[in-house]
Amino acid sequence: MPQATPQGDIASVSNLLHISDCHLFGDTTTQGYGEINPYESLKQILIEAFEHPKDIDTVIVTGDISGDDSLASYQHFSALIEHHSKAPVYVIAGNHDNNPHFNALSKHHLIAGKPVALNGWHIHGLDTRFEGGRGLVNNQELAAIKKQVVAAPQHHHLLAMHHHATPSNSWMDKHDLANADVFLQWLDSGVPLAAIIHGHVHSPLRYTLGANNPIPVMGSPASCWQWGMTSDFALSNEQPGYQFIKLHDDGTLTCDIKRIKSI
Repeated sequence: MPQATPQGDIASVSNLLHISDCHLFGDTTTQGYGEINPYESLKQILIEAFEHPKDIDTVIVTGDISGDDSLASYQHFSALIEHHSKAPVYVIAGNHDNNPHFNALSKHHLIAGKPVALNGWHIHGLDTRFEGGRGLVNNQELAAIKKQVVAAPQHHHLLAMHHHATPSNSWMDKHDLANADVFLQWLDSGVPLAAIIHGHVHSPLRYTLGANNPIPVMGSPASCWQWGMTSDFALSNEQPGYQFIKLHDDGTLTCDIKRIKSI
């Protein structure tokens, strides 16, 4: 099982940097929506997040690394994290990573059934790639994660995925999790998760899932442009952002939304 060595000053708290939806292009000078350059915004997030490097023990990136399916986009990501990240980095795939070049990041993949251990926590990854913008959960991956969770009741368990599992009441719901009902049934089958984090919607959604034992779910801002949570396609004027999550040894956590100062 991968180990992420805590670097924090307080042994009972582990600090997690959650980044999502980088949408990098092969050309690092290319701008996307809102005239935002995704390479520069991700670079700025890493610079600002690691201004105090002892504050971060692990980095989780929940998909859409690439914005154009190019090998170069993944190479740019690797170069940025190698230069700026002072903690181990783990990634899961988003719908925009449904290409063979995503394997260029294989040493960073967070794979179902092989969680990252961080103090008293296990961090699990779920690949929800399907077709187009839509997602799908895989029963074999769900079974592998549940096996690991049930086998380690002394630990607290955090699940990282790309797609949102309940309607966001926005235009992004056409890019939903196609078998969300299967995922919800799995949660209610006895999988004691402490929390779930995801990306995809480019907005910090907050909600709970699970009928028997409600699980807090925290969507992340995108590291590039932000979507407007409206019925028709729209951009938000909010800055690129990320989440800073404190994992406490009693199984509780706090999750703060951060926005970059400038690009």
